[in-house]
Amino acid sequence: MRNYLDVLKKIEETGAKAWLVGDTVRMMEMGIQPEVITLAIDSDDMYSVAMALGTGSVDARGAYPALRGEILGADFRAFSVRGSSIEDDLACRDLSIEAIAIRSDAGVVDPFGGRFDIRNKVIRLTGDNVDLIYDDPLRILRILRFAAELEMDVFWKTSSDVRAFLDAYPDRMNNIPAERWGREILKGIQRRPYRFIRMCEGYSIIPFFLKELEELRYVPDGKKAGRTLYDHVLNILRVIEERLDTNKIMQSDEFVLAGLLGRIGCKTLDGSDRGKQHDRLITDYMTRWNIPSDTINEVVAIINSYKEYYKPISEQTFCRNVLEFSQEGTMIALQFARCVAMAEGFFEEYREVLDNNHWNLKQVIRRFNNVASQTEGSTRYLTGREVMNLLNMKPGRKVGELLEGLDMAVGTGKVSSRAAAEQWLKAQPA
Repeated sequence: MRNYLDVLKKIEETGAKAWLVGDTVRMMEMGIQPEVITLAIDSDDMYSVAMALGTGSVDARGAYPALRGEILGADFRAFSVRGSSIEDDLACRDLSIEAIAIRSDAGVVDPFGGRFDIRNKVIRLTGDNVDLIYDDPLRILRILRFAAELEMDVFWKTSSDVRAFLDAYPDRMNNIPAERWGREILKGIQRRPYRFIRMCEGYSIIPFFLKELEELRYVPDGKKAGRTLYDHVLNILRVIEERLDTNKIMQSDEFVLAGLLGRIGCKTLDGSDRGKQHDRLITDYMTRWNIPSDTINEVVAIINSYKEYYKPISEQTFCRNVLEFSQEGTMIALQFARCVAMAEGFFEEYREVLDNNHWNLKQVIRRFNNVASQTEGSTRYLTGREVMNLLNMKPGRKVGELLEGLDMAVGTGKVSSRAAAEQWLKAQPA
C-alpha cells in the first residue's frame, strides 16, 4: 500500500486532497493487485492538477472527466469528488464494495460497510438505497455482473428491491439503450459467462436484452426429454467458464460471444436450419451492443466454421484460414469446437481428430512466426516492391497473387527463409 499512499501524497503536494477509491480499494481489500489506481480528487479543475503534477492528460469523453497518467511508476485515473465531501462521493456509488476510500494517512472511509460486505461475500446497494436502481435500472445488471465475477451472493434486501423494481417497472428495462446493455453484458461474460447468465436467468431479465436466448428455453433438443437448446447454450458457457482461467486463447470477446449467441434463432440441435438470417440476427445484436466490426466478423466466422474441425484439416487449409481469419481467430474456432464437443458429450469421439488438427495448426502458426523472428517483425520475407524488382514486373494483380502464393508456401513449410522465398518466386511461371 505504501506506493499507493505515496501517489496520494504526490497529488496532495499540488494542494488538492486525494483518496484511493472504487475498484482499487475493493481489490486491495480482496488481496488483488490493481493494475490501475483509481482516485478521487477534491478539485473541479483536473487540468490545473495535471499542470501542477507535470504528468497526465484529461479525458473528457465520458460522463465524468478523468485525469489519466503515471505517478511514481504507477498508472492512475482520477475523477473529481462528487458532492461536497468524500462521503457524498461514496454515496453516489452503486455498490457498497465500491464505496470505500483510503486517505493519504492510510485512514479508511467506509460509511456503508463495504469492507464487511467483502468479507461476507455479498453484493449490496450502497446504503441499501433503492433509489440507485430507479435512477439507473442498468445497475441491476451491474449487480449481477459483480456477483458472478466475484463469486458473491446478492444481499437479501438488494435482491428483494431488484425483484420489486422489475415487477413494477418492466418498461424502464425495455427503454435502456442497447449499447449500454452491450457494455455490461460483455463485462459480465468475460470472466464468468455461465454464472452470469444463470444469475440473469434467476431474475428473469434475459428477455430484456436477448429475447431469442430466452426463446431457446422452449425449443426441445430432439434427443433427450426435457432438454432444450437453451440447456445446450448453458452447457457450452459452463465449459468455457471452466477453461477460461487456464487457456489464454479463450480470454477473448469473440470466444464467449460465440458461446452466447451461437444458437439463437435456431430450431434444431445440429444447426441444420442455420442460414444467412441467423448471421444477420447475431450481427444485428452485436452491432446494437456497439461491438467492434472486426469482433463481429470473427464471432460469425467462429459460429459458421467450428464444425469443420471435427474432420481432419490439412496444413494447407489451416494456412488459408490463418491468412483469412488470423492466427488467433483460427485457433479460437478450433478451441471453440473442442468446447462444444465437451459440452455436448461427444468429445472422446473426436479427441484424436481435434488433437491432430491442433498440432497441424500450431505448425502453420510456428512457420508464420518464424518470418517475424527473421525479419524484425515483418509478416513476409519480401514486400511487393521487392517482388517487382526481383522479377522485373510492373504493379498489378499478378504481384498480389504471387505474394499470396508465397504466404501459402511459408505456411505449409515449403519456404523458410528469404533466400528460399526468392528461389520460390523465380520458379513460378511468368
